[in-house]
Amino acid sequence: MKKIILGFTLVSMLFLVACGGNSYQSEIDEAVKIMNDEGHTSIKKDNSSFYVYNDGAIIAVENDDITRYVEKQADGKYAYEPHTDRVKKSLPKNKSDTDYAEKNGKEIKK
Repeated sequence: MKKIILGFTLVSMLFLVACGGNSYQSEIDEAVKIMNDEGHTSIKKDNSSFYVYNDGAIIAVENDDITRYVEKQADGKYAYEPHTDRVKKSLPKNKSDTDYAEKNGKEIKK
């Protein structure tokens, strides 16, 4: 009986770990909120692409073929970054080098 309970517990733990979400949903939600506050009200999770770089330090938001950036500040809060050239220089050239990517609310697998 103990073996059955132990086996069930291990299988349950593996299932929960495998189904765990990504760690960037709250950051993407914050990026959407900031973009909406900046007047870019067409940006939503279900119609935009999000690329997370540098452990969440920079989030690129693509909507209507325009890329905008949200950057984590020294105090840990995110802010809209209008100086896109400076941000672009610090990013990898290939989008597949992101920490996490999402399009229309669905994760883009690497």
